[in-house]
Amino acid sequence: MIAAAAAGGGGIISPLDCDDTRVLAAALAAAGWPVVWHESIEIGTHVVPAGRVQLDLADSGTGARLILGLLAASPGLTVVDGSARLRERPMAPLLETLGGLGARLRPTGSGLPIEVDGNELEGGRAMIRPEVSSQFVSSLLLAAPLMGRGLDLEIIGPLPSAPYLDLTEDVLRAFGSELEVANDRRRWRVAPLPLQRTRYAIEGDWSAAAFVLAAVAVAGGSVEVGPLDPASRQGDRAVLNILGRTCLDTIWDGDRLLISGLANSPIEADLTDTPDLFPALAVVAAAGEPGSCLEGLDNLRHKESDRLTVMVENLRRLGAEISINGSRATFERPFGRRFEQPPRVTAAGDHRIAMAMAVAALSAGALDLDDSDCVSKSFPGFWGMWDGLTAARVGGA
Repeated sequence: MIAAAAAGGGGIISPLDCDDTRVLAAALAAAGWPVVWHESIEIGTHVVPAGRVQLDLADSGTGARLILGLLAASPGLTVVDGSARLRERPMAPLLETLGGLGARLRPTGSGLPIEVDGNELEGGRAMIRPEVSSQFVSSLLLAAPLMGRGLDLEIIGPLPSAPYLDLTEDVLRAFGSELEVANDRRRWRVAPLPLQRTRYAIEGDWSAAAFVLAAVAVAGGSVEVGPLDPASRQGDRAVLNILGRTCLDTIWDGDRLLISGLANSPIEADLTDTPDLFPALAVVAAAGEPGSCLEGLDNLRHKESDRLTVMVENLRRLGAEISINGSRATFERPFGRRFEQPPRVTAAGDHRIAMAMAVAALSAGALDLDDSDCVSKSFPGFWGMWDGLTAARVGGA
């Protein structure tokens, strides 16, 4: 959607219909890009609104960060804001780099709300230290074709969730951008050429599919899931290899994946590039054989919740013994099975934690979850899918 807006129009085929995409579509429309959403999303040419426009990105960190670059490089006066949690989430690296490129930004402290007085940015050379999110880099890259000299961007310091930059590259190329990328993803040159109106098809979401794979690893059985791209550049495709090492069997039939088996050995994984896999994999680790280790967890505290703390507290409430040492979690004893009273666990308003607790219930039995509706952030149909996924197992139990 951001690329289509930067191109002056375009279409998105098979979009993910969830809270995050809906609030971004609404923000684009309010900021002057006509948006029509039926089965596809059609975005039109920008018309600068009269006066100052207030944009509410709710809980969408991705939407807020990506739209900031677009707004900074486009005419119009907007205020980007969101929920209390979104106001807490880091924005400083993006704001500093945009400011160095000439963007007129008036933030509140180091984050939202931010007033953006959009103008044509000169562009040229810039550096960014993203620290906690590759989304800052994606925001700059998607706005780069609108800059007078394009962008020559150098990335320094830690680069978390780096595979998402591969997806940003794919989107830019699909919209006709000319760019050069270093092999280590730390140097980008984006030409100052207008993006082309394009109709872009969205592939299946490996981040959502991870919970289905985790369910099979915890409870056994077999499930067919798709459509998924077996050659996807999504980082979370790594879940297939991580769980495959635990005796999970996989068979591809075109873009459909048949998974079966049961995890029967500890898992080890560095999640620096794939932090969204932590909730699902933490449940597999806490439900299975002791000795699993997950590392690269530094930035989980900056997600929709303090994801590391909340997940560990939930799993400890179920009886798991987990030790945390820096950015590494070691799962020393599995959680209990079938409690007399459903233990109370929290989603903390975090969609991925809510879905992870559904996976945990396959092994622990009924759980009392405080906020099941938060899955609508990324997967509104999750509970309906889950009922269908577990019906055969429950019926045969």
